[in-house]
Amino acid sequence: MNVLIVDDDLEIRTALVASVKSVRCDLIDTAESGEEALGIAVQNAYDLVTLDIEMSGVSGLDILSMMRTLLPWSVIAIISGHTSLISGEDLGGAADLVISKPFSVEKIRNLAELAKELAEKRESVRELNEWTETPIR
Repeated sequence: MNVLIVDDDLEIRTALVASVKSVRCDLIDTAESGEEALGIAVQNAYDLVTLDIEMSGVSGLDILSMMRTLLPWSVIAIISGHTSLISGEDLGGAADLVISKPFSVEKIRNLAELAKELAEKRESVRELNEWTETPIR
């Protein structure tokens, strides 16, 4: 499973990385800004993206719809200390869930486990493919 963690706070990024590591990820990338996250997301497919909304420069809300376009099958979780500022209209259906800071390590682990299960199920479905002309990804 591939994970992208986006938060401008090093302490939060470190805690999120530690929380998802227990799920045995293939790749865990981090970004401290929206701009950096978009640059990374263009290069890799992720099964789980955690996204802070209040960051300096380009915010998580600014890139949310672009992340959903780049990563249509990813689980995208908003993790923020400012969840009271978010409306459903702001999310536009692009985020799968919102988690408030401070977050529970157990909740993040559960999220990572579920995202990994989804990724494995998607891969199992792809393996059923009998059409060989063009690989489906």
